[in-house]
Amino acid sequence: MQLQTQFPKHLSDRLSTASKRRTALYAATLSLGIVLNGCGESKISQCNKVVTIANKTNALVIPKDITGFGAFADNIDQIRTEVQAIAVQDSKLKELQAQLLGVYGEASQALKGQVKATEAKDVNAMTKAKQDLETASTKESEVVDQINTLCSK
Repeated sequence: MQLQTQFPKHLSDRLSTASKRRTALYAATLSLGIVLNGCGESKISQCNKVVTIANKTNALVIPKDITGFGAFADNIDQIRTEVQAIAVQDSKLKELQAQLLGVYGEASQALKGQVKATEAKDVNAMTKAKQDLETASTKESEVVDQINTLCSK
């Protein structure tokens, strides 16, 4: 009896066909994954959406007196809602989006608190609201800087 160096013909035909099928299936799966990933929004596209909406705060006119603070707070709430509506997949950008939402919420509450404190003539509450607004402003600058850094990569 002689040692065979190859698979019997009928087995190698099946192996070859199965191997070809498997290779074709892997290639198709990889191609589909690349196509579907390409169809999703890039991090840059998501960044641009967040930045575009966040930049709307720059267009807001800061009221000169307390009577405009309520409407100003409403405008910030609207921008907050728009930022919240952006679907973000990048985990770091999602975290920064959440921080930005918190900042806008804090700023809006501080503005509304300023109005209430002024109406009630509560000096302590007015001071606290002013400090809260300054804190929110500082946080916003930090978050915006982080978003700009992330999005420039």
